[in-house]
Parts: sequence; C-alpha cells; structure tokens
Amino acid sequence: MNIVIRSDVGKIRKVNQDYVRSYQKSDDEAIIVLCDGMGGHNAGEIASKMTADDIIEEYQLHDSFNGISEIREWMHKVINHAHYKVQKQGEENAEEEGMGTTVVLALYVQNQIYISHVGDSRAYIYQDDKLNQLTKDDTLVNVLIDAGTISKDEAYFHPQKNILLQAVGVSEFLNISFISTNLNDHILLVCSDGLYNSLFDKQITDVLAQDISLENKGDELLALANKFGGKDNIGFALMTVKEDNP
Repeated sequence: MNIVIRSDVGKIRKVNQDYVRSYQKSDDEAIIVLCDGMGGHNAGEIASKMTADDIIEEYQLHDSFNGISEIREWMHKVINHAHYKVQKQGEENAEEEGMGTTVVLALYVQNQIYISHVGDSRAYIYQDDKLNQLTKDDTLVNVLIDAGTISKDEAYFHPQKNILLQAVGVSEFLNISFISTNLNDHILLVCSDGLYNSLFDKQITDVLAQDISLENKGDELLALANKFGGKDNIGFALMTVKEDNP
C-alpha cells in the first residue's frame, strides 16, 4: 500500500483551510480523511483540522471491522461525531461561529475501499486510463442538473456552482453518502475543489498514467494545479495497493 498526501495554500489565499491526514493500521487497512474548511478569520482552518483529527482519533481507537454494515454505521457515526463537535465549538466561540468543512472519508479494508462524504470534496478511482468520480457533490448546481434545468457543461461555469447544500458543523442534519468499490491495482484520488477546479480530468489522467512513482505523481499534480489554477487551496491524497514504480 502506498499513500501520498499533498496540501498547498495556492497562489492567492493566505491561509490553507484544506487539511488531509491518513493513518495505516496494517498492510490490509488504512484511512484517509480530507477536509476543506470554510468560515471567516481562521475558522475554516480550525473546522477542517478538528474534523479530520477527530475522525483519525476515533479510527485509532477502533478494533477490527466486521462486515459492510458495521463499516457504514461506523463511518456515519464518526462524521456525525465530528459534526457536532465542530458545531458546538462554533456556538461557544464568537469568532468561530458558522465555521464548517467538507469531508471525504476513505477507508481501505482488505482491498475494498469504503467512502463517505459531505460537501463538494470528491473521491475518484483511476482505472483503465479513465478517471471515474465516485462521490456526488452536495451542491445547488447538482440539484439543477438532476432537475434538467442546466446541463453539466453549464454547471461548470455556473455563478452559484460553489453553493453547498450541507457541510460538517453548519447543517442541522447530515445526509452522509456511502460508496464501496474494489481498489485492485487502481489509484484512489481524494481531493478538494482546489484540485478539480484547477485541472481538467484529462490533465489529471495524463499524470496518473505516467510510469513514475506515486510521490512524483503527487508532486506533478500539485505543480500543475498551481500553474493552471491556484486560486484556492489545493488538497488531495493518492492511494494504491499495487507495487510502486521506481
């Protein structure tokens, strides 16, 4: 197993509100948590770090999992736990009122990837030279797409494309996703909007297809995101269980 994490403030922002962590328990089990914070002052930075750290801590305390139902229940439980923790912190501190964050939680257990998310940070699987998006953004434009009001192409340039329908710490209740897929020798990409809004899918797949190490792929993705975008913080993680290239 190989996990590569990158997080960068970008070219415009002064504070990096993206926060990415991983923890590997064994050759057969590991976790990745990515959060993209929001809120005034440093509140977004606080919310994203609180959420990721809380989930990682809960994972470190957890014993082995017993089946997909238990995994789904646990993933939803830890995201909600972080949600109420961030919510309480915002209520008790005026400068942090209204702070929130997206979250993508990716759990790897015995070659299977389980993903839960809230917000518009994403998880992808790169396989057969294609980048397949696993998560669905919790955004207003996705509702408009589903209703047939706008097309996917129109959504890309829509002025309200960044309006979230839910986020950790700010929503009353969370509708948490759950997706399961086999990792095999594919590459898992978990990222904030700072990456996918800076690069086209083709640019990402061109990097992931290269015969270079996962570390070098991470470096190249970050450099390209800053070159062609960099207007937002950039955070992402790559995971693969295949043998890394030299």
